[in-house]
Amino acid sequence: MAAEFFAPEEWHMYQMNPTPEKRDLQEYISDYCRSHDDKFLGAFLHYYEDTLNQNVLSYMRRFFMMEHFADMKQAYVLGLLKALKHYDIEQGAKFTSFKERYVEREILNYVRSTRTGFTAQSLAEYAKLRKAMAIWDKFDRDYSDKTLSAVANELGENVTATQEILLGGLLNERQAEMYRQYLDSDGVDGLEETLADGTSNPYILYEKSELYDWLWEAFDNLEYEERKMLSQRYGFCLDCHSVYFLDTGDLDEHGEPKKKLIPLMMYTDIATDHEYSSANTAKKKCQKALEKMKREIEEI
Repeated sequence: MAAEFFAPEEWHMYQMNPTPEKRDLQEYISDYCRSHDDKFLGAFLHYYEDTLNQNVLSYMRRFFMMEHFADMKQAYVLGLLKALKHYDIEQGAKFTSFKERYVEREILNYVRSTRTGFTAQSLAEYAKLRKAMAIWDKFDRDYSDKTLSAVANELGENVTATQEILLGGLLNERQAEMYRQYLDSDGVDGLEETLADGTSNPYILYEKSELYDWLWEAFDNLEYEERKMLSQRYGFCLDCHSVYFLDTGDLDEHGEPKKKLIPLMMYTDIATDHEYSSANTAKKKCQKALEKMKREIEEI
């Protein structure tokens, strides 16, 4: 059997100090459901963590992903929190049984995304990945031997290792865009990172997941014209929400279409496309659409 990798702090990340009073796990869940006091959820995780860890290890073995302990544990806890949202203590089922389908769904989502993407195994590796992609961007992502040598030299790695890191970055971009272009208040081009952070805080993970779902739900509830205008203004696909497109008119050295950012449209161009009288009208339409989304999210 392959070795399993995890740091001691990942195994005990939910341990509390001082230690909470030891009670039946279901009592903590019942108290949490009645009061929504996070201290009861914290106590549950404190005493359930050993079992949680063993469950995560079983998923690692099942999917032969022996270096993904921390990420799978986060997915497991996210499933736990989603199960809590739908759990009714009056139905009589124990929470530890009720949560299983929610937990497994989050684990499977993680497995699917990772097997078509890339997961950095540490903060240091993640930082090096970001640095490598930023350096490569300066060379317009040219893949010639000369450019790879220059990137490797600046990164402090050999060419083979640099190629593997860049490949990881490209795979990552299929799941989450690493950088996003923007114009600042002075009209100057810039880049900002759009990858989510690696926090293990279960409440933050849950909130981000919920907010993302609410965001696109509110967007999908807009009228078609409003959705199209916002996608034009902020540069993303109306259907799949990606910020990239494949340019079939510009092929790389392998004959494949190059992946490029969807350009952001100015209000003047949006007005022309929708036959409005002025750019100001298009701007007001976009602002009203954003306000509608904001109100809907606040109501949720």
